[in-house]
Amino acid sequence: MSTFFELLVAGEKEIYARSAAQAFFKEIDRLERLFSRFDPGSEISMINRLQPGETLPIGIETYECLKTSFELMVETGGAFNINFRALKNKQAAAGAGSNKEKDETRNSTESGDSQSDDLRRAMGTIKSATGSGQRDKSEKEAWVELFPLELLETQTQYLALRLEGSAYGLDLDLGAIGKGYALESAASLFSSWEIDSFLANAGQSTVLARGKEAWPVTVGGGFDFLKAGRVSLKDRALSGSGHEVKGEHIYDPRGRQSQSRQLAVWVSHPSPALADGLSTAFMVMDLEEIEAATAAQPEIWTLVVGRDKNCYWFNRPADFSRDI
Repeated sequence: MSTFFELLVAGEKEIYARSAAQAFFKEIDRLERLFSRFDPGSEISMINRLQPGETLPIGIETYECLKTSFELMVETGGAFNINFRALKNKQAAAGAGSNKEKDETRNSTESGDSQSDDLRRAMGTIKSATGSGQRDKSEKEAWVELFPLELLETQTQYLALRLEGSAYGLDLDLGAIGKGYALESAASLFSSWEIDSFLANAGQSTVLARGKEAWPVTVGGGFDFLKAGRVSLKDRALSGSGHEVKGEHIYDPRGRQSQSRQLAVWVSHPSPALADGLSTAFMVMDLEEIEAATAAQPEIWTLVVGRDKNCYWFNRPADFSRDI
């Protein structure tokens, strides 16, 4: 995750709120040690080092986060993929061959084209199968090519199994969903503290609001042509993705390019993990795809800033205002 977290607790005495906050941040730190790809001892790092056919016992948190990530990959037709670094690295390796001599360049280009064709065939199979509501063997094989990992649940433990047959390898990065999952998991601790009103923030990109009263949260902004607005969040999360802070950094795993379709996206959903993941997926999806996804799930509302600098709302909240 490698980001900062903030917490506001309402309606409690300061000493009690501080104690609860300490438990919250302790849980965040524990999840960081599981999810960080920069920590060689994390479960994600150890999964990335698995050889084909090897398994690794993992905790329920890693299992749940990976399971949610895989399901979101399927639901978005591959627009969301925490294994995007493997695809990106393979593309870079193929491109590096173009700097060699002509004969070597020709071979490298043919190899790169073959890999691109493999990915296009895989995505075509997935799109066809998801569009028809089918889940057949060919689709499963296509997903294995892009995400060569299987999650196993036994009576005693959870396991991650590295699969064979992928030309792209495994290099998992939970940056697009880990902080949302961490918010959701850490916030669940508050039930035992009987705290029901709080606002938790992860890196100023994903927030989770709980309580009897709604919390006012800024949405939009970050660009000189876009005036920020405000919504009231109650028992739901809001997550944003874009280029206004880090520049062009979101990789499109389907198009295999570093330029996204949209400039910025904000997604609200009851689950901060899904809000976090969807905001990234929608960055590389076109407006028709986003409209279809939100139409099927009315609990999602989305604000998109397109490359044309226009704003597009999907399931716009009734209380959105631009009075700030």
